[in-house]
Amino acid sequence: MSSPEVAISIVRRWLALALERIAAQEEELGRLDAAAGDGDHGATMVRGLRAAVAAADKAEGNAGQLLVEAGAAFADASGGASGALVGALLSTTGRTLGDGPYDTANVVRALQAGLTMVKRLGKAQPGDKTLIDALQPFVDALAAQAADQPLAAAWAAALPAARQGAAATAAMVARRGRSAKLGERSLGHPDPGAVSLTLLLQAADAVLSTG
Repeated sequence: MSSPEVAISIVRRWLALALERIAAQEEELGRLDAAAGDGDHGATMVRGLRAAVAAADKAEGNAGQLLVEAGAAFADASGGASGALVGALLSTTGRTLGDGPYDTANVVRALQAGLTMVKRLGKAQPGDKTLIDALQPFVDALAAQAADQPLAAAWAAALPAARQGAAATAAMVARRGRSAKLGERSLGHPDPGAVSLTLLLQAADAVLSTG
């Protein structure tokens, strides 16, 4: 992301594409959530993203401010623990990113702040079978690329870490959230939060790759 105007366009196009892709997977995300929850994760994500898209389209200011507004709208509309966590991730990342520069190093710094906030709010760590199991490896992999890669290339290079992290949750027993109360019932199913987080990251990759 070079100019502030390009960054604003990327944020809006990313949220719109994320909504499209999550909506296409709403039923599957609900199925995964039903393995150890009430099956509403897909609907929660769609509801939150619809509100986030609308908020970002109306918001004024820089790309960071758009993410702050989108995160607040996501949390308000989606409700529940996952809505609060994703909303906090968006808002904290946006608040840290601010008015740039929108280069790899600053995006990494912003995502690290978002990750820290999600961990604090959710009281979870890698291995607890949450979205952190996809987000942490992605942020770590992106940071490893930051020194010598433009953002689009670094993001693409870091994506496999998120996919692998989400897939690995199938072998985990949940230790946080509602599904933690159900013990091994979720075993064999990837965590829906980790899957939806990966879909968000993949949508961002598609937008970044087109500039």
